[in-house]
Amino acid sequence: MTTSEIRDKAGTARALSWFKVMAIVAGLAMFVLIAEMVLKYGFENDVLSWWSPVHGVIFMVFVFTVWNLGLKARWGFGKMVAIVIGACIPLVAFVIERKVAAEVEPQLAR
Repeated sequence: MTTSEIRDKAGTARALSWFKVMAIVAGLAMFVLIAEMVLKYGFENDVLSWWSPVHGVIFMVFVFTVWNLGLKARWGFGKMVAIVIGACIPLVAFVIERKVAAEVEPQLAR
């Protein structure tokens, strides 16, 4: 990808910032969801039963930020889907956040 493909650098920079925040939030939310499932199914404790819908909303916002950044950075649909699917695996959201930032930030700096 060349820098000429990114037409709106300011908009892409904002989209990248939101993506980075939401990738970290979604990654942390995944750990809370795992704790909720361990408590619920391992210990029959529903103390975090409210978290599942909250996590769903957080993940949908993350999906939107992937779509928004993907459109601005001119990614293909497959790349956006791969990022979303990868974020469903614990810890991978943090790796994806770093890789995407390492890819997009140099293009914005040029």
